[in-house]
Amino acid sequence: MTQTAGNYAKALFELSVPEQALLETEKLLKAESRLMEALKNPTVSLTEKERVADRIFPEETRSFIKTVCRHGHAGLLFEIFDAYRAYAKEQRGILRAVLTYVTPPTEEQLRGLSEFLKRRFGKREVEFELTEDKTLLGGFVLRAGAFEYDRSLRGSYRRLSNYLYGGERA
Repeated sequence: MTQTAGNYAKALFELSVPEQALLETEKLLKAESRLMEALKNPTVSLTEKERVADRIFPEETRSFIKTVCRHGHAGLLFEIFDAYRAYAKEQRGILRAVLTYVTPPTEEQLRGLSEFLKRRFGKREVEFELTEDKTLLGGFVLRAGAFEYDRSLRGSYRRLSNYLYGGERA
């Protein structure tokens, strides 16, 4: 995520722009690629872009779309929407974690990992993105923010190899 997209996302959150209006705006932009191309196009006048925003987008997002176009950042809109969702979750105490596994975890295992992450990060809730990866050979890798907890066989082999052959100590 670029710093610019992050700044816009925080502004949207702090202005309390309804998430439903943002979803509707994003849906409109995805459904009609020519609309996005027109907003990004520097040869289309700002006046025309503002007219389009007034006609098409939800009232709650019109001034935002106009501001983004005025500053030449319409190409960042999808990145801004993603950054908004991530920032909103963070502000609500929701941690996003990626669990990569060989064998799908049970509900009990997910609850245990969730409790571990909530304690470690001081969050109220954890949202998992689950990804299967047979190249791990066994076990799992858990990522949340800059934190990585590698309990895969592949990771264990790598750590053992580093230890035995003079690499970094595990």
